[in-house]
Amino acid sequence: MTARAETADLLTIDDLARRVELPVRTIREYHTMRLLPPPERRGRLGLYESRHVQRLQLIARLQRRGYSLAGIRDLLGAWESGTDLTTLLGVEQGQATVDETPLRLTRAELSERLPALDPPALGRACRIGLVRPHGEDYFVVRSPALLGLVADWVRAGVPLDEALDVMAVLGDDLGALARKLADLIVDRVLDPVPAGSRAVRLPDLLRRGRPLLLQGAASTLADRLGTALAQRADTADDGGHLRAALDEIRVGAVVDSAGMISRLGGER
Repeated sequence: MTARAETADLLTIDDLARRVELPVRTIREYHTMRLLPPPERRGRLGLYESRHVQRLQLIARLQRRGYSLAGIRDLLGAWESGTDLTTLLGVEQGQATVDETPLRLTRAELSERLPALDPPALGRACRIGLVRPHGEDYFVVRSPALLGLVADWVRAGVPLDEALDVMAVLGDDLGALARKLADLIVDRVLDPVPAGSRAVRLPDLLRRGRPLLLQGAASTLADRLGTALAQRADTADDGGHLRAALDEIRVGAVVDSAGMISRLGGER
């Protein structure tokens, strides 16, 4: 057999590297990190298929979205082993990786992260829960991600008051959802069933439900935002640029119950 595979469907590592525009050494490193399935062996020659191309393209897209190689490895490993995402998120340990540790900042540090936060805007940010005072000269940020998002918007040209309007709506809507969930748990789980007769311990139910809710809410909001932006692209003056940006960040992959990754269109 020559350096190239004998069939159009199979690729040598050099062919694969050219196809995905990666150095051969990078592909070998991905093998070492267990990011890429092993090739089919024909004697001493390893042959790759379209699924390897798709995997490398997915890894590249996840990297562009900010995932580390270690994080991608854990995610892909969970899919391939049949582990559901709740286990991957650490449900059994009660800690969801999608949650955040609150951040304590001095007034100067907060101002550095969001220079537009003058005293009136700071007062409003405290009222809507984006930040909260902590002592004389400190503030606690429950969601550093939301603070970073507001800062990004302001740098991109969004007026701070409009950004805070969105944060206020978000806080109100999440508060309403939280009250509805609390009513459901109390009225349908806690009150109707005596403690000794419950099939599931309440702490276990809450511990499992927390990361499931966080992950599901994040996924749903991301999808709804993508759909809303795609709809606006049809009427925006520079809609083509918006559609191109959406295509660039879209992962475009699904995984089946056996852990096989495929494109949303069904192509392996």
